[in-house]
Amino acid sequence: MDPLLHILLPVLFLLAIRMDPKMVLLYSPFAILPDFDALFGLHRAAFHSFIVAILIPLVLVAYSKYKRPEWLAASTLILFFLASHIVLDLGGVAFLWPFTTDMFYFDPEVTFKIQGGIAFDFNLDYGVRPFVEMGTTDFVSEYGFAAMFLGVLLAVVFRKEAKAAILSGLRIVKGFLYRYQE
Repeated sequence: MDPLLHILLPVLFLLAIRMDPKMVLLYSPFAILPDFDALFGLHRAAFHSFIVAILIPLVLVAYSKYKRPEWLAASTLILFFLASHIVLDLGGVAFLWPFTTDMFYFDPEVTFKIQGGIAFDFNLDYGVRPFVEMGTTDFVSEYGFAAMFLGVLLAVVFRKEAKAAILSGLRIVKGFLYRYQE
């Protein structure tokens, strides 16, 4: 999955459940952090491991709960964004790296056909396969482009709401910049 969707999908989910937009936007870059393992030739291994994506953030959440309660919301968001990346990459990740480089995958497929009647088909493929270097990824894939295109269409249809959302987003960014300039 491309980085745009790794950020967009969890952000939209968190905003849909009414999380604080400032917090969500501030911590959203953690959604693409696991892809930096590509710099070391271990894409979908080193930073996609349960140690980096789940265990370390869980320790941070536990520490913040008992020692630094003011960190709890931030550490929980960091855990959510890192875990969401792993879930969205379940087409193949070396989740148990460095203990094994075997890639675990989970590929559900749902098809819908309306020719000759209505038919749904569900196919689930999962298992383990040998590690294969994933290489680089496009910043915007065909799915990312489709999401952006859908966003533009929605913005055209819902012009007033889109304008209000953009202005609200700009106010949030301005608030961040103003707060951290001092």
